[in-house]
Amino acid sequence: MPEVEEKIQCPCGRTINDASEYKLLFLKKEMYEIDLLCPNDTCFLRELGFVKFRVEDDNIKIEKASFYPPFVTWNVARLGKEKAMTLLKQHLRDIVNKQIDWSKIKESVKTAEEGAGS
Repeated sequence: MPEVEEKIQCPCGRTINDASEYKLLFLKKEMYEIDLLCPNDTCFLRELGFVKFRVEDDNIKIEKASFYPPFVTWNVARLGKEKAMTLLKQHLRDIVNKQIDWSKIKESVKTAEEGAGS
């Protein structure tokens, strides 16, 4: 039996080595949500998860960071639950702490709110 590579993989076949490879899309500004996209532009799933946050007293508070069930299930089936969950949680932590430019997000939210208020 071939050995399974111990890396996260999208069901489209794209291996994701670390959190820096996801594409981040901040389209849902009024919903305070950042979409986590597969790095493969031709992926049939495309959206793999999200980071939801709120702005409180000019500070960003993370409400939830999560991957969607099809992506999680695919990796659990490949790697086993413990290994997959450990890797996926690490990816989410790294996305929230290292990949998202929160100062840019805060500025974008402020601009969107000012535009909506006028």
